[in-house]
Amino acid sequence: MNLKFYILCGFSCLMLNSVVWGNEPLYSNNACISCHQDLPGKLSSVVQEWKESIHFQNNVACDNCHGGDPSVKRNQFVDDKAFKERAHLQRDREFFLIQPSKDPFTSTVRGRNVSYYCGKCHSTIKEKHLGSPHGDLGLPTCLYCHGMGSHAIQKASVDIIDTRPRTEGGRCAACHNAATMEAVANIRGILTNAEIQLKNAAELYDWLEYHGYKNLELGKMYHHSRETLSQLRQTFHSFNMREINESASSIKTNAEITQDTYNMIKSLETAKTNQATIGLFAIFFLLCSAGLLLIYRKIYLHS
Repeated sequence: MNLKFYILCGFSCLMLNSVVWGNEPLYSNNACISCHQDLPGKLSSVVQEWKESIHFQNNVACDNCHGGDPSVKRNQFVDDKAFKERAHLQRDREFFLIQPSKDPFTSTVRGRNVSYYCGKCHSTIKEKHLGSPHGDLGLPTCLYCHGMGSHAIQKASVDIIDTRPRTEGGRCAACHNAATMEAVANIRGILTNAEIQLKNAAELYDWLEYHGYKNLELGKMYHHSRETLSQLRQTFHSFNMREINESASSIKTNAEITQDTYNMIKSLETAKTNQATIGLFAIFFLLCSAGLLLIYRKIYLHS
């Protein structure tokens, strides 16, 4: 009985780990994956690209973007053609309504339409991007910056702002000349500094809270530092330097307030420690003096 229980618990943990970390068992019955991974060329390579993406890690599968019905099974149909038609039946019609193609399931969506499509989930970034110089031109698209044109969409980070020269494969330098690359590097520097300030200040605020100091505004910022950082990255998509600087300055100001508060509380804690040390030394000195007086009295006054 106990052995069966432990075996069942172990198996459940393994399955839970697979689901949580986005491993293959989660998609083992997915019609899109099971079919496409055995197809030739691009039809299967997109599956491998997707498995290397942040979408895969967060359980965003093919149907979340393309539509279709991933729950159908091959053995439910008389042939592969019927299986394909049924799996594709509920495809997202935006793909071919935006810009028709020979294969409306995959579409040839380009330019600003990519922003509208990705913006179904990333709405704030969509608005920022469409109002930016990139959005005005329709290039680069979300796919170019975040996946180099593939399904391997990367986790958002400052490293996506690629300041390498064109000769080294820098993605920004493919369009930007030397003068505008300086602006790109400047924006990257602002974001990098803001991230460092936020991380360091959050650690200081944890120390302050531990010692009884709490501030509603600072606490909200640092306890939700991931959201704060996300908001800064969203702002970056506008390429509006005033907006970017305002967002980064807000983080810098709060970080400086936190640093000043930490220094003040730390000084008070140090002063208290010093006072306690001096007090203990004084007590020790008095006790020693009293002891010496008792010894003196006992030896010399009673002899």
